[in-house]
Amino acid sequence: MSNDSTYSRRRLLRLSGVAAVTAIVAGCTDEGPGEEDDGVPDDDVTDDETEEDNGVTDDETEEDDADDEEEDEDDETVDEDEEEDENGNGDGESIEPGTTIVFDGQTEGWEGLEPDAIEGETNPTLVLEADEEYEIGWEEGDGAAHNIEIWDEDEVVVDDLETDVTDDPDEDQFLEFTASEEMAYYVCNPHRTTMIGEIDVE
Repeated sequence: MSNDSTYSRRRLLRLSGVAAVTAIVAGCTDEGPGEEDDGVPDDDVTDDETEEDNGVTDDETEEDDADDEEEDEDDETVDEDEEEDENGNGDGESIEPGTTIVFDGQTEGWEGLEPDAIEGETNPTLVLEADEEYEIGWEEGDGAAHNIEIWDEDEVVVDDLETDVTDDPDEDQFLEFTASEEMAYYVCNPHRTTMIGEIDVE
């Protein structure tokens, strides 16, 4: 009888020990405060996991920044090109010999009417061929008094190529000339700061 009760106590102690160990192990695997379903605490979330959650990586952010910089550069280039066109400082438009070049006389600048290459442009640079004949002038205006002259680099009228100042473009406001390398500008004298474009004779 004493042997049976000793055996029963040992067996009971073993079973109790197994149960205790099982409970401890089970307690270690339970989710605690601050842990997510995957067993990773909030504080231990890595940068990579955060980027994956946001759907944006550092590389993608850098690519976006690079794209923004390229767009800004493109905008600046466009602005510079527009400014060159407005000031007549662009590459210029090649004008065929024998062409009549026609402008709308606006105080803020010569607006191109003909030929098609300069239509709608303000103070376009005219690329002409040396020793070839051309005609230049204006037939529309804004009501202000204008004229047209051809200057050299020193702002001196070339070969008396100038018209009288008038506010009526129905008068003869066209100049016939032979292109020469000394020609540098076409100008409205009363508005020489705004109504001036370059002539490039090649």
